[in-house]
Amino acid sequence: MKHIYSPKKVENVVYQNNPLLSMIPKETSFPGRNTTYAIEYGMTSGRSANFQTAQNNRSGTRIQDFVVTRVKDYAVVSVDNETLLAADGNEGSLLDVAKAKTDSALHVLSRTMGRDIYRSGSGSCGETIGSGGTYSGTTLELKPGDAVNFEVGMRLRASAGDGDTLRPGLLEVIGIDRDADTLTTSQVCTTITGIADGDFLYVEGDAANGGASLKISGIDAWIPAQANLTSASFFGVDRTLDKTRLGGQRSTFNSSVHETLINAAVKVAREGGRPDALFMNPTDWAQLALDLEGKALITSTGATHNRRYDPGDRKAQFGFSSISVATPTGIVDVYADHNCPLDVGYLLQMDTWKFKSLGAAPRLLDFDGLKGIRQANEDGVEYRWGYYGNLICTAPGYNCRITLAA
Repeated sequence: MKHIYSPKKVENVVYQNNPLLSMIPKETSFPGRNTTYAIEYGMTSGRSANFQTAQNNRSGTRIQDFVVTRVKDYAVVSVDNETLLAADGNEGSLLDVAKAKTDSALHVLSRTMGRDIYRSGSGSCGETIGSGGTYSGTTLELKPGDAVNFEVGMRLRASAGDGDTLRPGLLEVIGIDRDADTLTTSQVCTTITGIADGDFLYVEGDAANGGASLKISGIDAWIPAQANLTSASFFGVDRTLDKTRLGGQRSTFNSSVHETLINAAVKVAREGGRPDALFMNPTDWAQLALDLEGKALITSTGATHNRRYDPGDRKAQFGFSSISVATPTGIVDVYADHNCPLDVGYLLQMDTWKFKSLGAAPRLLDFDGLKGIRQANEDGVEYRWGYYGNLICTAPGYNCRITLAA
């Protein structure tokens, strides 16, 4: 198993279809209970054309310390002994059986990590919509594009607001219509009571439930919608002290996706940022491609342009195509990522981001030296994967959340 799932091969499974997750710089050292780093959001007031005034007004720089903690996520699979024994006895055949199961665990972790890197950390993976109530019989109508985040067999909880206290009840997904963005569900214990338009859905065990985040504090946590940016502490910081430098920037839709991108880049440049990548849903990416038909170059991953992060390149390694757009800060490469919510784009300066983890993320949890563990109450062997880490942004003000729809 260690040979089959070397770090390089795990990356190939997890990162190849997740552009943002793949391209964000990784750091596998995260010792202690947390990591603390300072952001300077204000300069000294001791400046004036008059010396005495400058001296009287002198002060230290204004600094806030973000104290970022780790979160964790797991995927567990088992292989029954009968299946292992039914292999032809060849070691390769036995490994193939275990690999098929383990690939499934890695795939579900990769999908979850790719999704969570965009989200708020509340654990929500979709939102209900509809007219006059969204729970009709066994059907849940979802916000357009959210169906990609669900799988048959998932057990779901719900809350009125993102991260709020959960409603009573538990549902299981028994069918998905990905074109219509609807779920067919059945009750597990009791029907979720009071479910309504705008409710948020969670895989069982993921929800913050009115408390601390259990999932990655993704880009939507670091650069939230303006309405969500309050004086509530975020990793120990009151971001209302400077909503831009501590909470990122926000830009609204103009007459086209292209014009919206240019205006957002201007806004970031005004603050001193130099964004070099934009991530958006494939539907929005296609609209930009149509806006720029005959005016822009769609490149392969070999182009490096003016990047300041290592183009080393997970970008080149995993084959992500991009649209190259000229902006006041230089060339911005625009990537389609199916994990990105519809009608939202994230204009990022990539060297201000880092996914920091305790060891590789994800990794086989084999700290006792055992790749597989004999199950205590089942006739089989269990394999465990997981990670311990979180996303960090060292300069939120150099990044922008863009609304891509009128």
